[in-house]
Amino acid sequence: MTGEDLLEPLSRLFMVRHGESTCNSVHRIAGQRDAPLTFLGRIQAEKVAKGHRGRRFDRVYVSPLTRAHETADIIFGLADGHPDAPEVVVDERLMERDFGSYTLESKSILQRRHGIAEYERAMNADSPTMRGGETFARFRERVHAFYEQELLPALRRGEVVCVVSHKYVVELICRFILDRPADESYDLRLPNSQMLRGDRIQGYVKNENKTMNMVYDWIVVNHPVVFCAGLAVGLLANLAGLRLSASPYVLLMLLVLASVITMCRIELENARAFVTDPGTLRSVAVRYLVLPVAFAALLRWWAVGADSTAAMAAVFLATPGSVVAMTVSRCLGGMIMPTFAQVLLSSLAATVSFSTVLALTLREDVAPAVAISAATSTGVVAAAYLLVRRLRERSPVRTAKYGERNGYVAVLLLTAFIVLVCLKLDLDGFPRYAPTAVGIAVALRLVAALLKRRRHVQTLDDYTAMTYPNVFVVVIIAALTGRTALEQVAIWTLLPMFVLSFFDSWYARHLVVAPDDPRWPGVLGLPEHPPARGGGAPVPPGSPTRMPTRS
Repeated sequence: MTGEDLLEPLSRLFMVRHGESTCNSVHRIAGQRDAPLTFLGRIQAEKVAKGHRGRRFDRVYVSPLTRAHETADIIFGLADGHPDAPEVVVDERLMERDFGSYTLESKSILQRRHGIAEYERAMNADSPTMRGGETFARFRERVHAFYEQELLPALRRGEVVCVVSHKYVVELICRFILDRPADESYDLRLPNSQMLRGDRIQGYVKNENKTMNMVYDWIVVNHPVVFCAGLAVGLLANLAGLRLSASPYVLLMLLVLASVITMCRIELENARAFVTDPGTLRSVAVRYLVLPVAFAALLRWWAVGADSTAAMAAVFLATPGSVVAMTVSRCLGGMIMPTFAQVLLSSLAATVSFSTVLALTLREDVAPAVAISAATSTGVVAAAYLLVRRLRERSPVRTAKYGERNGYVAVLLLTAFIVLVCLKLDLDGFPRYAPTAVGIAVALRLVAALLKRRRHVQTLDDYTAMTYPNVFVVVIIAALTGRTALEQVAIWTLLPMFVLSFFDSWYARHLVVAPDDPRWPGVLGLPEHPPARGGGAPVPPGSPTRMPTRS
C-alpha cells in the first residue's frame, strides 16, 4: 500500500495506541489481560483529544479491551452522545496478542533471562521461550483480516478513520502499510496515546534503529557490567595520574537526572497509596529508626570510638535510601513506585535517626549538620517528584515516552557518576578505607535481605531501597563535622556498592513475584481471570460490533 494512488487514503488514517495502563506503569506485559488506564493514561487521552479537536472522524475502530475502550471514549467523547460522534466499531481482531507465559512478566526480567534478541523474537515473531498464547502467524492473520476487510474498504470509501488499539497491533498494521516482509519486525517503541497518521508512518519508522534499540536495552539489562566498566575506566585513569575533583553539585546533579528519567515512566499520581502503605511504613520504621538508634545506643554503652568501623556502620544504617535505587529497581524489574516511597520516607526518618545516631557516636552537637543533610536528602527527592509530576501533567505523552525510551541514559548517567568518583579517590587510602567500605556494602545487603517483606509483590523494591544508601548525606555530615575518615569511607563505599550490583541482579530472580501470582489482579486492577475472547484462533469476518454513538 505504498503507491501514489494510496497516499491520499492514508492521509485519512489515524492510529492510536491506548493510554498508559496499570501494567505499563510497572513495566509488565499485559497482552490480553484487561488492564485499565492509569490517571496519566486518561490525561494522555485528553491531550490527544485537544490536539485533534475540530477534526471530523467518520469511523473509529477500537479493541474491546478496557484500556483501548477508555482511550477511545475520552478522545472522541463517545460517552457524551454527541450527534457528530463517529460510528464506533468494536472489533476483537484489534485485541493485543496473547503472549502466553510472557503475560504479566517484567520486560527487564525476560530480557535478562532469555537475552534481548530472543525476547524481541518472541514479541515480534515466535520463540520457544514463550509457552502457550497466540502464535505470531495467527496473530498476523487476524490483524491482516481486519486490515483487508475493514480498514482498506473504509479508506477507499473516502472515510476518515481512527484505529484505537495496542502496541503490537498498530505496529503490525504499519508493516502492512509499508509492505514489509513478514519476517522483518522489531520494536518501534510506539508510545502510549501518540496519534500516528497513515501517510507519515514511513518517516516514523525511519527514526527507529533496530540495532541501537537493542543496544539501549542491553545497557539497562546489563547495568552491572556497565557500572563495573565505568569503575575500571575511572580507576585506571586515576592510576595513570588523571585526578579530577568533581564538584559535589555535579555529582548530585547526575544522580538527580537519572532519577528524573526513571520517574518519568512511573505512576507518580498514585504515590500516596505507596507512601501510606502500612507495610512500607513498618519497614521504614524498623530499618531507618529502630535498628540504627538501637545499634548506636549499644555502641555508646560499650564506649566505642567515633572513628571506629562500628560507629561508621551505625551512621550508614541511619542513612536514607538513594535516588539511585529507583533506577536499579527499574533495571531489575521492580515496581519502582515502592522504592520511591521508601526513599522518600527514609529521608524523612533521617531527621530523627541521624540526630540520635550522630549524637550517640560522635558525641557532639551535630544539629546543623543533620538539618542540612536531611534537607538535602528530602529536598532532592521531593524536588524531583514535583518536577516530574508537573511534566506529566503538562506533556503526558512526551514525558512518558521520554522515560520509556531513555532508561539507558539513566544507567549511563550513573556510570558517569562512578567514573568521576573514581577520579576523586585517594588510592593511597585503599588499605585503610576499602575493607571498611566493603564490609558496610555487604552488611547493608544482609540487613536488607533480613528486613524485606517475604513473598510480597514489593519484596524486590524493599531490598533495592535498603541496599543503596544516600552516600551524599554522609559526605555532607562528615564534611560539616570534620570527620575525614567517615568522608573517605563514604566515598569508598560507592565502589563495592556498584560492584555488588552483580549480586543484586542474581538475587533479584529470587525476589520477583511470579506473573501468575493471584495478588497481581488486585495490584493492577485486572479481572481475576483473563477474558475468554480473542485467544489463539483467527476471529471470523463477521465479528465486528458496530455502535453508532457509544463504544
